Amino acid sequence: MTEDLPVFLPPEQGFVLVELAGVDLAPGVYQFNDGLVPYDVIKLTGALPPENFPVVPDWSQNICNGDRLRIIKKDREIAVLQRSWMSTSHRIALGLLLHPDRMSRENWLALPSVGAALAEEIEIDRHKNGGFDTFEGLIRVKGIGEKRLENSKIFLKSM
Repeated sequence: MTEDLPVFLPPEQGFVLVELAGVDLAPGVYQFNDGLVPYDVIKLTGALPPENFPVVPDWSQNICNGDRLRIIKKDREIAVLQRSWMSTSHRIALGLLLHPDRMSRENWLALPSVGAALAEEIEIDRHKNGGFDTFEGLIRVKGIGEKRLENSKIFLKSM
């Protein structure tokens, strides 16, 4: 993947949660053993790509909590394998802790206590002052006080 991981991996649990979508799949979130690569996941679904299907570097990296894998078929063969991230609301619902330094404005809007104005303030502050370094570093953002910070702890990883 070219972008940084938007969630923190749970320590040593031995499994990851991955969203699958596409033709011939029951779409949804599945639990897989840690250490598998997307190609392994596709094989487990029974939707095997043709023998000469190019495996790009993205597909040889281990799957991560919050991955979204999508299979697109053409003429009964896999034409495209897409790898991206689950939506923020899905990651929140699954209890995957979000990384405050890697969240976009849209990601912040998915949190119940963050509106458009605060999401904008967070983005402006991060661009102006850099990463937050610690979860508590969010307190420097105008509009985030102790109470809002405490309420956000269940969604955001303490760094």
